[in-house]
Amino acid sequence: MINKIKELKSKLGNKVAIPAHHYQIQEIVKIADFVGDSYKLAVLCSKIEAEFIVFCGVRFMAEGAVVLASADQKIFLPELSAGCPLADFITAQNMENALTEISDVISEQIVPVVYMNSSNDVKEVCGRNEGAVCTSSNAKKIVEYYFQKGKSVFFAPDYNLGINTAREMNIPESNIIKVHRDLTFRQTELPATPKLFIWDGNCRVHKRFQINDVTDFRQKYPQGKLIVHPECTEEIIKTSDLSGSTAKIYNEIKNSPGGSIWGVGTEYHFVQRLALEFPDKIIVPLRKSVCSNMAKISLKNLYETLKSINDHLENGTQLRNLVTVTETHKVNSRKALQKMIKIVEG
Repeated sequence: MINKIKELKSKLGNKVAIPAHHYQIQEIVKIADFVGDSYKLAVLCSKIEAEFIVFCGVRFMAEGAVVLASADQKIFLPELSAGCPLADFITAQNMENALTEISDVISEQIVPVVYMNSSNDVKEVCGRNEGAVCTSSNAKKIVEYYFQKGKSVFFAPDYNLGINTAREMNIPESNIIKVHRDLTFRQTELPATPKLFIWDGNCRVHKRFQINDVTDFRQKYPQGKLIVHPECTEEIIKTSDLSGSTAKIYNEIKNSPGGSIWGVGTEYHFVQRLALEFPDKIIVPLRKSVCSNMAKISLKNLYETLKSINDHLENGTQLRNLVTVTETHKVNSRKALQKMIKIVEG
């Protein structure tokens, strides 16, 4: 199957590009043209010139690529059912309702900051309300940007990334308000601006990590360092040595000395790949926590997608696994994504 994919890639040449997220299995990563976290891939997809982009990740990532791509480019997801339970925690209507409820009780402007792990519909609401998308690598910078302008922020959908960002920014406890999924939140004695309202969603992959996992690692590897993703609970973050995006995790381990011992609290396939790539270090998963949606991308459906493109070019047959976004939703979601890039890249 790998040889078949390589043959098709060679035949299609620069007409096709294959970006892959860090959480993909090793075999997919080896075949990909670009590998990175969601921020890096978003930036790359805004610059790729290939006519066909086959995104090895989950649906919200492919949708983001559609939004940032030019009109003559086509984006594919090898398995269209590869979604994201975290993104499902909030809908566009939830966003609209939450922003209305919050606006009714505060005097300053409330601006949405939406995590990349959200649907395109939610990003559209974000862009329409002058907000920005963020990723785990730049959430602090995005929230700070709006705070410096005297605006309050509604952060969604991941509560853990929101609260961990708030702790990193040393936001006073009284200025952090949790917004429950029934749209209730603390409404009395709200402090002066700026305030951070955080939606109550979570990533099941990172929520699985427990304190006993940390205790077990510390006992087995007393000289080891623990690095975890900021989608983990606040309790796990507090007991780790470092936290950061998949890109930060990768770079911290890559640049550590030989013989280093690392416990890693994030998606299992990524931790496996780190152990293979850096055999001079001891790298162990904090717990075997697999993203079942990322795992839906396989060599088989990647091959079938590439074959569909090749057959389309040769015989005009229908394309498979094509991802589309309505034109009316592209404008504002693109605005939110480009706002993130502008804030981060300057």
